[in-house]
Amino acid sequence: MGNSFNSRILIVAASARPWIRSAEIAGFHVTAFDFFRDWDSVGVEGQQGSSSRGRLGVTRSRHVGRLERFEDLLNHKNLDLISNCDYAIFAGGVENHPAIIEALAPGVEILGAEGLQLARISDTLKLLTRLEELGYQVPESSSRLEDTADPKKWLKKSFRSSSGLGIRQASEEDVGLEDNSYYFQRKLPGESFSGIFISVPQNKPGVCAALVGWTRQLINEHWCGAGEFRYCGSIGPLSINKTLKTKIEAIGQVVAEEYGITGAWGIDFLVDGSEVWPVDFNIRLTASMELFDGANEDADVPFRSIIELHARACLGKLDMAQLQRSNDQFGFKSDYCLGKSIVFFAGVAPLQITEKVHRKLASQWVLIDDLRPGGFGLADIPNIGEWVKPGQPICTILAKELPHRVEGVLKRVAENLHRTLA
Repeated sequence: MGNSFNSRILIVAASARPWIRSAEIAGFHVTAFDFFRDWDSVGVEGQQGSSSRGRLGVTRSRHVGRLERFEDLLNHKNLDLISNCDYAIFAGGVENHPAIIEALAPGVEILGAEGLQLARISDTLKLLTRLEELGYQVPESSSRLEDTADPKKWLKKSFRSSSGLGIRQASEEDVGLEDNSYYFQRKLPGESFSGIFISVPQNKPGVCAALVGWTRQLINEHWCGAGEFRYCGSIGPLSINKTLKTKIEAIGQVVAEEYGITGAWGIDFLVDGSEVWPVDFNIRLTASMELFDGANEDADVPFRSIIELHARACLGKLDMAQLQRSNDQFGFKSDYCLGKSIVFFAGVAPLQITEKVHRKLASQWVLIDDLRPGGFGLADIPNIGEWVKPGQPICTILAKELPHRVEGVLKRVAENLHRTLA
């Protein structure tokens, strides 16, 4: 798909580690900000500003900064660093702060949805209503629980939720109340999946959106130490039957057209047999996209990383017809798939990462594109001296296995980690 990018890109996310790697594979130099600044995000050689490792031979300059809150991006020191960037990508969590994105927009070219667009599409209730008007099956959703409603059958969701935070079971106290920061969604049967889409600017006739891949989501898994409704991992890329694929692609196409989306983004679905319901929309890079970077070695697809695909789509340099032919004819055909699971600290008091614990975790560090069949490793490894509070993530497990075995590998490694930290 052409030569590597040789530009500097700004990446901002709650956790930027997977996007740093993905951007460097695409050829970018990276300036990144997140809430953790983990050991492997900064660079495992211990030299901030450079990284050179992995099967793909990536060598790029890198700067990684830590935020206490997203508003810190607007302080003078960080703005000076951002002013040297050619492009910007905003991932998990930043979409809930469109005003910050708008404030940065004059100084850097944003790849993906901008602040005003994110503010418009953040109203999931309106988006679901529009899909229903167009004849698509959607979960019953409302800004208010009627007096006759049984709250046990409803979820209360924040318009600014991310990774399952901001979702809870509705209660008797919610009946009859209306709050513009929340909406209610009726519970449905089914398993949670995520569709990964790519969209191009709609400046010429033709399909503007394509389904790149399909993953199963791990939600509220007790072996991860996750809280209720919390996203804690993904498994994929997975095959998908033709009937479901047709329904899912149609929904993605409509959303992309209605809102003018460009780049890589995702929709969360509940699937029960042949029935499929869209439940949440992530107009940004999503956590499960990391799996596609690791699967490229076993695929005949015209991109090296998700960030490359995202950037080319946003800049109008993506051959959509070629991508669709690839998806239809080849795609991700390996017998193996990838899995990732976030391990949350299950203790009752904060844990400090000692040199011994750090060494134990770091000895299992791996790049997702270096995983071999049957193998696993760790990522998002905290620094020595870091304090981890109960319920906070400790690290991420990455694994490559047969689809029916990969969750078992993730579970076994997670249980070993919990024992190590107990």
